[in-house]
Amino acid sequence: MQRFAKGFMVLLAALFLATPAMAMNINANNTGDALIYPLYVALDGGWQTKLTVINTSEMYSTVAKLVVRSWKNSQELLDFLLYLSPADVWTGTLKYDPALGKVVMESTDDSCLVEIGTFASATKPLYKELAATSDASDNGFLGYVYVINAATNPTPSGPSLVAKSAIFSWYHGLAGGVNGAPLSPSVYPRNVLTGYADVAWAGTGSSLALKPVAVMNYQNKVWIDAGVETVFAGIYEDPKGKIVGETSIGLVRLEDLLAKKTVRLPYYNNATKGHTFHFFTFPTKISGITDKQGFWWDIGTDLNSPADDKARSCTTAGAKIFDTTEKFSVFSPAPVASMCTEIFWLEALPNIIPFPEGWIRYSFNPVTAIYDRQAGRVAGNPIVRERYAPVIPFVINVGPQGMFSLQTAWEGGDLNRYSFFDFKPGIDVPNAFVQGVDPAWSNWYTDSGLEVTPY
Repeated sequence: MQRFAKGFMVLLAALFLATPAMAMNINANNTGDALIYPLYVALDGGWQTKLTVINTSEMYSTVAKLVVRSWKNSQELLDFLLYLSPADVWTGTLKYDPALGKVVMESTDDSCLVEIGTFASATKPLYKELAATSDASDNGFLGYVYVINAATNPTPSGPSLVAKSAIFSWYHGLAGGVNGAPLSPSVYPRNVLTGYADVAWAGTGSSLALKPVAVMNYQNKVWIDAGVETVFAGIYEDPKGKIVGETSIGLVRLEDLLAKKTVRLPYYNNATKGHTFHFFTFPTKISGITDKQGFWWDIGTDLNSPADDKARSCTTAGAKIFDTTEKFSVFSPAPVASMCTEIFWLEALPNIIPFPEGWIRYSFNPVTAIYDRQAGRVAGNPIVRERYAPVIPFVINVGPQGMFSLQTAWEGGDLNRYSFFDFKPGIDVPNAFVQGVDPAWSNWYTDSGLEVTPY
């Protein structure tokens, strides 16, 4: 299995490296209306990733959008819609095609289209190559995927089978079929999605499953189409010039819940167990297509002028290395990881980690983030807050026993359990920010019925 671990390291190195508003949270039970799959691998040599999306409702059909993004700059490589009947399961595989020299998405599942009017099947599968990236080093060999529930049919039709053509006709008849047009609240998506990613190396028969991060009450509010880029918690300007959110939650709220102050990840670093890779996925970074707000937008030194605003390219975390007997590395200075890609990884190597087994504490450095557009503010009147990186950490070990994942632990940022979106005046939340700490918080969101909701 040394060849297995070595092959994985070499391949990674080759990459060069109407309803009231509802409080959103990350569901530990793994069901929601938006799913973030933090990694797919589709490398030459038989590496592939099978994606599964499940509609857990046995009564309602739902339509979701799947988006594939690259590891370095989050360039969109592919997107398409899933037409899920009650209790439906869609599967598709991202794999490398040696003949094409490219990564392709393959699916025989009739929940997706091959072309208008033709759903995928065993005789006519979806076999679509990923788009070329503008940065040659940011290839599609690995990346991340998210699925956004676009709309749920409020008329129960299960548990009997529903024709895909009927789901298609229903969805494309909503909002005039115009991308970005507001949906009726009656068809807002429900928290019915779950799934997993099965990362496999076909040459060895080894595989591991990664569960997605399930976001509850993401609540997409606009009609979304395939072939049009859809970012997380996007915003746009309506015909009257008002900044409008595409979801009920907003970017600030999503980043609040993904924020990590410290992350504690285990590792192996020995011949028996192999070597561990620590991965960090930043799904809201979306390099190059930022909405000029949020954690990844640096407002510069002049808070009242956008002249020195710019995209923030990196976040940093100090690392403290422990073994299994409470020892820790005494070398100075302590390692600092500068994480500048949408998916960043570190490997437990002898020249970095002096112990055969243990864990590492990563302490993220806070930054000053701006959320003026999300709150409907104009540039020059920003809401500014100290924030920690919105990140999904996970662990993959590669060694003689094959591949397996390891448990992770973390401490959230100040608002990891609560967001200012979850507050309304007069509510005091223990262990959260107290009313008045942020001078703008009372203006943050004032929809009636919005209550404090735990993580």
